[in-house]
Amino acid sequence: MDINDFQDKVLKVASELEELPNRAKHTKQSALIHLVEEVGEVARHLTDEHHRPEKFDGNQVGSELADVLMFIVILADLYNVALPEEMERAIERVKKKAHDL
Repeated sequence: MDINDFQDKVLKVASELEELPNRAKHTKQSALIHLVEEVGEVARHLTDEHHRPEKFDGNQVGSELADVLMFIVILADLYNVALPEEMERAIERVKKKAHDL
């Protein structure tokens, strides 16, 4: 799946969820709060891997990273950021930095 398809699917699901009873539409603030929460869940899994290996479940890391990406997409949409174009620019910046080393 390319980033455009991923973005479309995430926004469609988010929109459908917002239509459910007792659900509010995401704001910039709520999307950021959820994003930070999901990053915290990734951090918890990585902490478990190093400090509590008996609790570590590597299968959960991918799920949590996907949740992080979903909230990045929602936040980008709220700020009218075109992620595919921004990702291309970011990749070019990293390539240039690597080349300049």
